[in-house]
Amino acid sequence: MGKTTITRREGMVGVGSAMAAVAVGASSTKAAPTVAGFDQSNIKWNMLEGIDHVWYHVLKVDPEAKIVDLLLKFAANQRIVLHKHHADYSTFIIQGELRLYDDAGALTEIRPSGSYVEKPAGGAPHTEGGGDVDCIAWFSNRGADGMIYEILGPDRETVATLSLQDFNNLWAAQEPPVQPYIPG
Repeated sequence: MGKTTITRREGMVGVGSAMAAVAVGASSTKAAPTVAGFDQSNIKWNMLEGIDHVWYHVLKVDPEAKIVDLLLKFAANQRIVLHKHHADYSTFIIQGELRLYDDAGALTEIRPSGSYVEKPAGGAPHTEGGGDVDCIAWFSNRGADGMIYEILGPDRETVATLSLQDFNNLWAAQEPPVQPYIPG
């Protein structure tokens, strides 16, 4: 499949003149917040058996660069399984807030919509979940060719792992992400 290159001007025509004016700095200095939530209508959410309250959509797996990019949707006011991160990662919260809890269940961090966080591999076991609305977050896992997530049981025993290869297999098995189109 070949790549299509468009000029900045062609791209702005496709976006529309009002958005183009904002993109080149012709008006407002601050973007207005949206009233509606993130439009998920073009995302096919998937689930992993045994892991409740979270859905995923793998955006890209690059085995050579050791990168897994995915969207995760955490159910509102729920928590996922206890786990550990074995890859450096960053998150960007698209909708809602991501709440993190230590292994005893105490709330330790709230990442609001629009927040960006980078963390190194490791760290204490924890659970995560959405706030009062479903949380949608972009996760970028980097630098691990082996285990990325370790799923833990009630006694902190390993019950499952998710590796770069596992995510590559999930990516290959899912419907591909919606791609942009060139108006014409």
